[in-house]
Amino acid sequence: MKKMGTVVEQMLKKHNLWQGYLQYLVVEKWPEAVGSPLCNVTRAESINKGRLKVLVKDSVWAYHLSLLKGQLIVKLNREAGAPVVKDIFFSIDSTGHHLKKEE
Repeated sequence: MKKMGTVVEQMLKKHNLWQGYLQYLVVEKWPEAVGSPLCNVTRAESINKGRLKVLVKDSVWAYHLSLLKGQLIVKLNREAGAPVVKDIFFSIDSTGHHLKKEE
């Protein structure tokens, strides 16, 4: 008997939805992938054609994260188990509504 996860994966692949599912996972798993300090000042918003859009608290964080972009891409793709993220675009969230408050 097959495990449910295997059946779901096969079904998604059969209907060409697997890549979209992996992209969804990258966005949803952002906090776990980057850890508590970064998820307090960032939020993955969306991914389109391998380009992940991440909202950041301010320009200082955007700059520092741009220096870590390569490492973040490797880590996210490792988490996804496939080369889903090709680039990351950091955008300043001027409202601050989407980010956790720093403790």
